[in-house]
Amino acid sequence: MSKKNRHFQILKLIEEKNVESQQDILNELEKDGINISQSMLSKDLTELGVIKVRGKGGKFRFIQTKEQDTFHAGVILKREIIDFLKDSIAINNLVIIKTIPGNASGMAKSLDDINWPEIVGTLASVDNVLVVTKSNQDAKSVVDKLQNIIIAK
Repeated sequence: MSKKNRHFQILKLIEEKNVESQQDILNELEKDGINISQSMLSKDLTELGVIKVRGKGGKFRFIQTKEQDTFHAGVILKREIIDFLKDSIAINNLVIIKTIPGNASGMAKSLDDINWPEIVGTLASVDNVLVVTKSNQDAKSVVDKLQNIIIAK
C-alpha cells in the first residue's frame, strides 16, 4: 500500500472511530489488512499533523491539526475551549474560566502557549482557571476571544 493511501486510511480511522492509543490504531489498520510497525505509524501521525488530546469524559482521542508538520497552540486552545469550557467571566483585570473537572490545567497551559498579549499569566485548579490580564479592558478582550472561538467552531 502506498504512503498516500495509508495516510488516507489513518485519517479516515481517526475521524470515524474512537481510538485512544497508537496500538488501537494499529489493531484497526490490521483489520483492514494494513500491517505497519509502531514506529512507522508514529512517523505517519507526525507527518499528518495528528496529535493526541483528552476528550470529553477524560478519554484520549486523536485529531488532525491544520498544520501538517507541527501544530499551533491555537489549534490546541480551540479544542480545549470547544470540549471543556463551561463559562468565562471578566472581573476587573481577571478572567475566571470554568471547565469540566480535570481540564483546567490543560486550558491554562494552552492559554499560556498562545501568548495573547492581554494575558500576564494563568493559575489553574481542577475546574477553574484564573487568568490575570493587564487591564479591565484586556480581561473583557480575553472573554470575547474565547466566545469568538466557540462561535467559529
